[in-house]
Amino acid sequence: MISKHASLQTEDGFKSTLPLGIDRLNVLRNMDTTSLATTFPFTTASLTSNRGVLYGINEHDGSLVIFDRFSLENANSLVLAKSGSGKSFLVKLESVRYLMFDTEVFIIDPEGEYKNLAISFGVEFVEFSFSAPVKINPFDLAQVAEEGENALGLKLLSLHSLMNVVMGDLTPEEGAIIDKALVLTYRQKGITNDPTTHQHEPPIMEDLYKALLGMEEPLAQNLSNRLEKFIKGSIAGIYGV
Repeated sequence: MISKHASLQTEDGFKSTLPLGIDRLNVLRNMDTTSLATTFPFTTASLTSNRGVLYGINEHDGSLVIFDRFSLENANSLVLAKSGSGKSFLVKLESVRYLMFDTEVFIIDPEGEYKNLAISFGVEFVEFSFSAPVKINPFDLAQVAEEGENALGLKLLSLHSLMNVVMGDLTPEEGAIIDKALVLTYRQKGITNDPTTHQHEPPIMEDLYKALLGMEEPLAQNLSNRLEKFIKGSIAGIYGV
């Protein structure tokens, strides 16, 4: 609540404070019940939890702002502010403090501004590029799967989505060829729906390219041509091991 001077209404303001129940200023404001509840003098609207990280100090009452986003049904958050107001600092501070609670923190950092922070705290910083030793292998299977989960089936579904991105929108006929080639690619590595085979070395993008080249369907040749730039073209090396 912010108080203001009763400019040119000093007498009316004084009389309004008298125990007469008369409001001579007649300054009104509409409030919903939630906002009205915060004016109750025997409670506080401070954001303080029993467990969480310290975000700062409430500028209105000086209380600590302690909050655990993971205690809510949805832990997502969005940080919006003008340039130079401290958005990056807030995210870095929150990440560091959650690390103190052994929370897993993953940061996608296209500009490399978190690299020094990662080095300072001894956490892993993985760099992806054409020349980097670490590559993305979208064919890799999860080593730990939930009981009853078809890990290979789920991976094939995600690879279908990836192929729609790297090759452009696929027609139903092209999608069927890709599905056949993906199954063949895993089978050539000895990987089937049997979970015990998922420990085998996974295929890479080049294996899918070779599988498409070896198929007799004309559409397969067209698909291999669209995939070739990722194998030996301008952006070769981003996928693989």
